[in-house]
Amino acid sequence: MKKLFLFSAIAFTVFSSCKKDVTQVQKVDQAFSAVYNITPSDWTTDNNGLSYTADINIPELDDVIYQNGAVLVYLSFSGTDYYEALPEVFDGIAYGAIHSSGYVGIDISSVSGDAINAPTQNISAKIVLIDATALSMHKDVNLNNLDEVQKVFHIK
Repeated sequence: MKKLFLFSAIAFTVFSSCKKDVTQVQKVDQAFSAVYNITPSDWTTDNNGLSYTADINIPELDDVIYQNGAVLVYLSFSGTDYYEALPEVFDGIAYGAIHSSGYVGIDISSVSGDAINAPTQNISAKIVLIDATALSMHKDVNLNNLDEVQKVFHIK
């Protein structure tokens, strides 16, 4: 019994004097997604109706994403149950998006260059922000396919 106690005491002393560094790896969310409602009153023009823009404030769109990540924009019109990736042309209207830190602007214009009317229906804009690390890990993802983007980047 004394030998067992002595052995236990020596083992305890040896192992308790070792320094153990633990590195914990945590999964970091590398993608953000939200749906924004664009109402008819959100559209503005400064060129007599040749084009219209709706600005969406997005504080999550920081300088890191702006400089090195991806900003994906998809639109869904009232009465539909799907999203279309921008840029897109539909019925002679070109839909596009521009972005900077803190906001995304959705713009529309006629392909022919003629004046148009602002949309009269609500439009849903799904904005997806992806950081550079996530993009580099999934180089083959089709960014025009919302279902694929949501699956690969674990976005709801």
